[in-house]
Order: sequence, then structure tokens, then C-alpha cells
Amino acid sequence: MKIDIRVMEATDVPDIVQDWNSCLPYDQVSEERFKHVIFDDANYEKDSCLVAVHDGKIIGFISSAARDGIQGIDNRGEEHEKDHGYIKGLYVLDEYRRNGVASKLFDESIEYVKSKGKSIIRILAYTGNYFFPGVDTRYEPAIKFFENKGFQRDYVINDVDIDTTDFKITNQHKNARQKMEKFGVHVEDYDPSMLDEMREFAKKLDMISWFPEGWEDWFRAKGNKVVALKGDEIVGWASFNVNGEIGWFGPTGVLEDMRHNGIGSCILLESVLQMKNADAKSVIASWANTPFYIANGWKICRQYVVFEKHL
Repeated sequence: MKIDIRVMEATDVPDIVQDWNSCLPYDQVSEERFKHVIFDDANYEKDSCLVAVHDGKIIGFISSAARDGIQGIDNRGEEHEKDHGYIKGLYVLDEYRRNGVASKLFDESIEYVKSKGKSIIRILAYTGNYFFPGVDTRYEPAIKFFENKGFQRDYVINDVDIDTTDFKITNQHKNARQKMEKFGVHVEDYDPSMLDEMREFAKKLDMISWFPEGWEDWFRAKGNKVVALKGDEIVGWASFNVNGEIGWFGPTGVLEDMRHNGIGSCILLESVLQMKNADAKSVIASWANTPFYIANGWKICRQYVVFEKHL
């Protein structure tokens, strides 16, 4: 069987999305989201996305990413990631599996990553635009494929969720609120007039992947952000949004010297209440600090394996 590997074109997107959704049932995407994750990624280069073609039909797809230098064009890369390239997504149609198609796509993608001077490839834990943070543990054939390719399991990432249909404030929440207020902190909606204070907070929190160059643009508008204030100082923050009946929480952060005072729990509570009022039936936090959410009544809903291989 003759398989050609070529660069993905924008006109391929409808076919790729249709086949993606048939092959990856736990990661359904729209054309809009697919384009956002691929084309709106500042590190995107045309050679980073490939398709496998048989008799004129696309039968497989792979996307990779590799930042130029350390920070990359998106300015989200950190020193410990300087040697990392990433596989962002891979599928092969069922009827063409076990014919070496995935290996062909994978090998070509590896060459792209190596051409960018990277010596480690990861699946995934990429802080740019991503479809998922790792390989969902339910994709057993994919897990076996990467293990057969010499990848090592690095760690597991959890998604957590909470049902908001009968959500009520618990004693845990009340205790956290009392603790926080005793410490002189309260939570309120972010206002654009707080931008200078937000700049100071972002500098102290030192999370480049959350606050890359240009992050201030989003903070010139109201909505979908809450802050914890001690006087006029921002000591904690969270963002969230609602899409249909699903709320998405995060990222969120509290200054290190202010932690363990109920602040994070109160920021989370206020965000969930606002999403519930916006008709979200459940709320999901991806790439979660699991013990924090479990303590606040959430549960694990998905698990992903992060793989790594030295080239």
C-alpha cells in the first residue's frame, strides 16, 4: 500500500476534523477549535502538521510543536522546557492501522522536532494551544503505540469536575471564608481599573505560561475573572468561562506566602457560583492540582499519561 506524507493544507481541515472525531471519541473537536489549537498557536509552522494520504484520501494526521529558543514566539516556554518538542495530536483511520501509517507520520514529525534543535519529545504537557494535556488512559492502542516507540511514562495529569445542579455552600467553604476574612482578604470580580495591581501580581506569581507577553489585553475588559484582595493588593486570581452547559475553571493562583489561608478555596467557590448562575450544569478544571480540588468536593473525571522520549 502506497502512503504519501505531505504538509497539511488549510483546505484539509474539514476532512481532518471529521476523521479526528471518528477516531478520538473522548476528544471531539469543532473546526473552529481545531483551527484555534493549530493555526492560532504562535509557534505554528506549516511543516509541523502532516497528513498521510492513500489514493487521494487523507487517512491520518499528526501535529507537533517546537519553540524557537526557550520562550518561543508565544513567550510561554520556560528554561526546563528548552530541549522539548511536542506531539499535539495523532490519529490514523481504523481500517489503515497496523500498516505502518502512524509510524510514518511519527517519524516525519520527529525529524521536524529535531530540525528545531530539540532533543526530547513529549506527549504532551505543552503550555501553548493544546487539544489535551496527555494521552487519555482509555486510548489503550495509542498508549501501546508510544510505549513500543520507546516512550517512558513521566506522570499522570487529572481533569476534575463538579456537578453544579445541586451545588451548595458547605461547611468546608464556610470555614475557608472565615479563615480568609480573618486574614484580611476578600474576593470580588476583577475590574480593568485593577490592571496595575494585576501586573504586580503576575510578576510575583512568575507563571510565564499564564502571563506571556501581551496578557494585559485580556485584562482590559471585565468578566470571567475574580481576584482576592488584601487591601489594594491582588494576592490571588482565577479565570473561568461557560460554554453551553459546561463551565471551565482555571488557571488560578495564589501568591506563595499567602497560601493555606482559605484564599484558593474561596476563589474557586466564587467562580463556581458565577458559572452556576450562568447555567453551567457542571464545571471542569483541566491539568488540575488534584488534592486541592478533592478537598473542595470535586472528583477526578479524566486521566492522561504524559510520555517522554530522549531523541
